[in-house]
Amino acid sequence: MKHWRLKSKEERRFKQGHPWVYSNELQDSPKGIQTGELLELDDAGGNFLAYGFGNPASLIAFRALTREKHEAADANELLKTIIQKNIKSAFEFRLQWFSLGQSFRLVYGENDDLPGLVIDRYVGKETIYVVQPHSAGMDLQLALITETLAELSKALNESSDSKVIYRRDAGSREREGLSKEPTEIRFLHSGKNVESHDAYREFTFQLQSVMNREVSMTVDLVTGQKTGFFFDQAHNAKLVQILLLRKLRYHQSPAMKTGKMKMLDLCSYVGQWSVQLAQVFMEKGLPLQITAVDASDTALKFAELNVRKNTIEKGAGEIQFNRLKADVLEPMPSLKDKDFEVVIADPPAFIKNRKSIPQGKHAYVQLFTTAIQKTAKDGLVVCCSCSQLLSKEDMKECLQKAARRSGRKVRWIAEGSPSLDHFVRSEFEEGHYLKCWIGSVE
Repeated sequence: MKHWRLKSKEERRFKQGHPWVYSNELQDSPKGIQTGELLELDDAGGNFLAYGFGNPASLIAFRALTREKHEAADANELLKTIIQKNIKSAFEFRLQWFSLGQSFRLVYGENDDLPGLVIDRYVGKETIYVVQPHSAGMDLQLALITETLAELSKALNESSDSKVIYRRDAGSREREGLSKEPTEIRFLHSGKNVESHDAYREFTFQLQSVMNREVSMTVDLVTGQKTGFFFDQAHNAKLVQILLLRKLRYHQSPAMKTGKMKMLDLCSYVGQWSVQLAQVFMEKGLPLQITAVDASDTALKFAELNVRKNTIEKGAGEIQFNRLKADVLEPMPSLKDKDFEVVIADPPAFIKNRKSIPQGKHAYVQLFTTAIQKTAKDGLVVCCSCSQLLSKEDMKECLQKAARRSGRKVRWIAEGSPSLDHFVRSEFEEGHYLKCWIGSVE
């Protein structure tokens, strides 16, 4: 196994727990290894620090897998031991918080000591593991990852029909020197290819709502955003449910008296927010008109499908659904100001790299201003960002500017956080990308 050494003045951040080493922090230029090869990282004096993946073609030259020293004679056996241990550890942690019948993020990259690996576990009529390798090291280990998942699946007595879906279509792969690849689906235990992907383009699984009521979501696991769904917002959706329940208990708004409660879901995607918050209005027996806005016809189709089957088809009160295909950063004259009791603004990442930070911040201000303007008096507005490069301070600045430009006062009553399966580590700020603020608009 090859060894890389850190410069003496570049050791502090890594020794404090950060999982990455940049190429300029190494004593020698990171060359002479296969992209994604297992390496040992040492300090300037040659003392062991960690094992991890090396990539001479990436600015992030080293990604740590473990800081535990092993006495393995063979690098492949060592890698197998580490990856299997870390995946099992990730699973054991989730099972403290989730039942086996629930869907959740099973592996969350560096936060689970599995750098560049994302695995989401979907439970419907069958169990599906969607695997996304974003780093060169993990891309080389798909067979080992699948083998480990199959062993876990057998131990849990899951059906032999369980599948694994390889999603290697993320743009972030290019930074690792990886190409985008077509989606593959295989039987998890036998490894046989699944020829038809149709059933997984509209896959249905269950989520829990705050009232202990199960909601059903249908998503595209083959070509949908990320792995098809965003589990990171599940906690925030429940938080807004709780606030909305409390508000409806005590506050009799004009809309409640006239029976014209309205919700605006900006960047709705497959309608997670709409479905979850509709449960509150159903609980209270209140009519609700939902307007979902997205630039994608496909996303709006899924949003309508999900709202209808969780409300209208269940015989709920008057739950109406309207969809509007639009760019949320452009004027939307069909939507009135101060007209919606709940407004959600949960856009895709507006900031992809450091060069786009100023432009991205402007876009967030623009969207949040629109959201505040559309919120009715005493209504709730939810403003989110999933841009890792937008700091907490920048998010606050965007919220302040948006409130000022809207000409309205906002009482920010709660700050959300990622769901339990997207836990963060204090030493790895890059893993804490999701921001969510909930306000009451005067």
